[in-house]
Amino acid sequence: MADAASGLFERGEECAAIGESVADVGHGAGGLLLVEGPAGIGKTRLLAEVRAKASEAGLALGRARASEMERDFAFGVVQQLFEPLLAAADPAALEELWQGPAAQARDVFTPTGTSGSAAGPAGDFAVLHGLYWLTANASQSHRLVLVVDDLQWCDAPSLRYLAYLQPRIADLGLLVATALRSGEPATDERLLQQFTTAPETRVLRPHPLTAQATTRLLEAALPAGVDPAFALACHRASGGNPLLLRELARTLIAEEMAADAGNAARVTDLGPRAVTRLVETRLARLPGTAVTLARAVAILGDRADLTAAAALAGQDTAVALRGIAALERLEILRVRHDQARTLLSFVHPLVRAAVHDGIGYAYLVRAHHRAAHLLTTAGADPERIAAHLLHTPPAADPGTVGTLRAAAVSSTRRGAPGNAYTYLRRALAEPPPGDQRREVLVEAGQTAFLVDLKLAAEHLQEALDQTVDPLQRADLALQLGTAYLWLLDLHRGVVVWTDALERLDDAQVDRRRRIEAALLDGALVAPGQDDVTRLLPGLRALPPHDSVGGRLLDCALASFDMVVCDPAGVARARRALAGGDLVREASLEGALPAGWMALLTADDETTVMDSLDSAVRHERLRGTAGIVPYYAFRALGWLWRGQLAEAESDARESRQLAAIARIEVNRLFADVYLADSLMEQGRLDEAEEVLRSIGVSAASRPPGPAYFALDSYARLLRLRRQDAAALRAARAAGRVWDAFGFVNPAMAAWRTEAALALDALGQTDEARRVAAEELELARRWGAPRALGRALRVSGLVAGGEAGLPLFQEAAAVLEDSPARLEYAKALTVLGAALRRTGQRAKSRPLLREALDLAACCGAAPLADRARTELAAAGGRPGRGAATGAEALTPSERRVAELAAGGATNRQVAQRLYITPKTVEVHLSSVYRKLGIPNRTQLADALTPSCLEPSS
Repeated sequence: MADAASGLFERGEECAAIGESVADVGHGAGGLLLVEGPAGIGKTRLLAEVRAKASEAGLALGRARASEMERDFAFGVVQQLFEPLLAAADPAALEELWQGPAAQARDVFTPTGTSGSAAGPAGDFAVLHGLYWLTANASQSHRLVLVVDDLQWCDAPSLRYLAYLQPRIADLGLLVATALRSGEPATDERLLQQFTTAPETRVLRPHPLTAQATTRLLEAALPAGVDPAFALACHRASGGNPLLLRELARTLIAEEMAADAGNAARVTDLGPRAVTRLVETRLARLPGTAVTLARAVAILGDRADLTAAAALAGQDTAVALRGIAALERLEILRVRHDQARTLLSFVHPLVRAAVHDGIGYAYLVRAHHRAAHLLTTAGADPERIAAHLLHTPPAADPGTVGTLRAAAVSSTRRGAPGNAYTYLRRALAEPPPGDQRREVLVEAGQTAFLVDLKLAAEHLQEALDQTVDPLQRADLALQLGTAYLWLLDLHRGVVVWTDALERLDDAQVDRRRRIEAALLDGALVAPGQDDVTRLLPGLRALPPHDSVGGRLLDCALASFDMVVCDPAGVARARRALAGGDLVREASLEGALPAGWMALLTADDETTVMDSLDSAVRHERLRGTAGIVPYYAFRALGWLWRGQLAEAESDARESRQLAAIARIEVNRLFADVYLADSLMEQGRLDEAEEVLRSIGVSAASRPPGPAYFALDSYARLLRLRRQDAAALRAARAAGRVWDAFGFVNPAMAAWRTEAALALDALGQTDEARRVAAEELELARRWGAPRALGRALRVSGLVAGGEAGLPLFQEAAAVLEDSPARLEYAKALTVLGAALRRTGQRAKSRPLLREALDLAACCGAAPLADRARTELAAAGGRPGRGAATGAEALTPSERRVAELAAGGATNRQVAQRLYITPKTVEVHLSSVYRKLGIPNRTQLADALTPSCLEPSS
C-alpha cells in the first residue's frame, strides 16, 4: 500500500513492528530496534516513522545522525541525543537530570571537556555510568525514545555508551531505534556487532520496492504522470531502491523532463554511480556560488553552521542565503533553525558523498586547513578543530601539534581515550618539535593503554629508548612491562623491568619494590621464568616496606607462597591489603589481584571481600581497564562463597565491560567464573556456550593462562556424564597447572575432576590415589573450602562405610567457613551416607540444612539431590530457605539495608551501581521472603543471614 504523505511504500510490516515497539515503551517495556539495509533502501524514513509514532504517543525523544566527518569527535552522537533536552529544561528539571552519578558525565557536554569539577576528570567508566544515569533520569518523568541514524559512523565513545546501555534498556523502559547501512565499514566493527546482535534486538530489513510500488512512488513525486515503460525502466535501473527513485524524480523536475517512454532509455544506464550522476546533473544548473557553498557544507559536515559555511566558502551572508535557497529547492540541502543558529545538512549521506567526491584533493586539503583556522579564530572546541586537522597531511607545524594535544586532553576529560589517542597519533605524524616528541610519545602510550595494548607498547618503548633519567625510566618501564605482560609477551616485559631495576639506586625503595612485584607477577602468568624465580629467596628476605611498592611485593610473594601450599603467604597478603591504601593507589598494577587470590584461596573472606568491594567502588570513578579485573575477582569471591547469583552478576558485568574496553585476556577468568556459577545452578548449556566463546572445546584451548578454563571444561564434561572426555580435560588442566608450578588444590582443582571421572570409569585405585594426593596438599594448605572438598571427594571414591568419617570431617571443617555451598555439598553426602547405613534419624537434620543452604545459594541441582535424599530418609523440608531473612542473597540484603535506612529506590540503585528496576525486583523478593507488605517494616525484619557461617 502506498502512503504518499509519509513517503513509505510497501513497508506495512515494518510500520507495524515500529508501532508495537513504541507501544511497548508506553507500557514501560524497553527494547532495541535495528533497521538494517543498503544505502537508500528507506532506513531513515522508517526512523522518521519511529519519531512520528513516539510524538503521537507523547514520548520524550532524542535523535541523532552519525556522520563520516564527525566519527572522530568524542560523544558527538550523545551530544545530539541530549543537548536539546538539556537546553529545554528549566533549572529545576536540569538539576533533576544531573542528579546522582549523572554528574560524572557533565564534561561530555562542556565546550572543552572541563565542567569545573573540583574532583577532576572522571574516568571512562565513570562517564559511561554517568551517561546511563542521565538517560535514567531523563526516562523518569517521560518515557524516552532514542533514535540514531547511520549507526555505522557513530563515534566510538557514543557507541560504547550504547553498548553499555544495551543490557539495561529493558529495565529503563527505553526504546533505542537505530539504522545501520549494511556493507559499510564501521567505526568499531567488534563493538557494533556486540550491540546489534543482542538477543533482545528486533531487526527490520526493508526489501527493495516491487515494480508496482515503484510506479506509485514515481506517480506521487511526479504529478504530471508517469508512462508505464518509463516506470519499468526506472525500476530496472534502481533495483527498487527508493532513494535512487526519488533522486531520479528530483532530477526530472530540475531538468523539466517528462516521464515518458521517450526518456526511458536515459535511465537504463544509470549504473552504480546513480546518485552521484543525478546530483551532478542538478548541481550543473546552479550558479558557482551555490556549488561552492555545498562543498563547504560537505567539508564541515552535517549540522554545519551557516556562518561557518559562508566563511569557508568565502561568501557574505546574502550570497550564502541565495545559494541555500537554490540548494534547498533542488532538495540537496536541508535547513534547520536551532535557537539563533541556522544549521545546514544534506538530505541524505549519499548526496553529501556525491558532492564531497567531486572535490579535488588539493582543494579539499586547503579547505580543511582553512576550516581549522576559522574555527580556531572563533574559539571553537579543540576537538572540532582537530577533526579537520585529521584530514590534512603532516606539515611539521608546532601549532597543529598543540591543537591536537589540546584536543586529546579534552577527549580524555570526556572519558573518550580512543579519540584522544587518534589525535595524539596524528600529532606524532606531524611530527612534533624534537624537544616535544618524547612527551607526546608518553601521552600517546599512556592513552593507548586503554585502547590498544600493542600500540601502547610501541609508543612507550620508543619513549623509553629516548629517556635517560633513571626515575623516569622506571616509571615508564612499569607501564611498558605491564603492556607486554597483558600482551602475553612476558620476555620483553622482563627485559624492560630488569633493565630499569639495574639503573635504580637502593634509595628508590618504592620504585624498586613495584618493579620487583611486577617481575614476580609476570612469572605467575607466564611459566618458565627461571631468572625471575631465582630472585625469590632474596626478595623474601627483604624487610617489610610500608609503601605501594612494598605492599605490591608482599602481594606477589604471598601468591608465590600460596601456589605451593605455604601458609606463610597469608600473613603477607593481609599485611599488604590492610587499611585499603593499596586499593586506592595501585590501579592496573597486576600484583594487587595476586594478593586477593592468596586470601581467596585461604578463605579469608572478610579481608578480601572488603578489599574487593573497596576496589570496585574506587575504580568506578577511574577507568574501565581497571574495573574489569576487579569485577572478575569479586565474582570469584562470590563463587567460592557459594553466592551464585552475585557471582554471575559480577562476571557478566566484567565480561561486558571487557568487550567494551577490548581487554581480551580478562575473558580467560571472568568467563570461566561465569561458566562455573552457571554449572552450579544447573544451566549447563549456557555454561558450555560461555566456554566455547573463549575457545575451550574438545579440540582447542585458548592461549595464555587457561588453567581455570580447562578445570571448568572438565567439570562441564563430568556433569554431562562424559567421563572419559572429562578425564582427558582434567589431565590436560593438570599439565598446564604443573607448567606454571601451581599445586595448591584451593586454586588448582583438576584432581577433584580427575578423581571423580576415574571413579565413574571404574578405575577406583587410580581415583583414590589422585584424591589422596589432593587431600595431602589440602591439609598442607589448611583452608576449609579446599580441605572440605578434598575430604568429600576422598569419601566418595573410598565408597561405602569407608567414606563416612571423611564426610564427617569435611562437614566439621566447613561448618564455620564462608564456603556455604561446599558445606551444603558436605552435608548432603554425609546425610546420604548416614541414611544408607541405617541412621535415618541422624541424616534428616543434616539433609534439611543442606537443602536450605543449597536453596539459599541458588544451587538447584544440589537442592534437588538433598531433597531426594531427605525424602528417602523419611523427612520433609522444614520452613526452608525460601522464606525468612536467612533466604536473602547478599545483593538483596544490601538493597534491603539501604532501603531500611531511608534511601529511595533510585538512591539505592545509584549507590550499588544497579538499575532502579533491579532494586524494585530485589525489594519485591525481599518483601516476599520476609513476609512483610512494604519497606516500613524492613528494619525490624532483618536478621543475620544463613549465608553467614555460624559462630
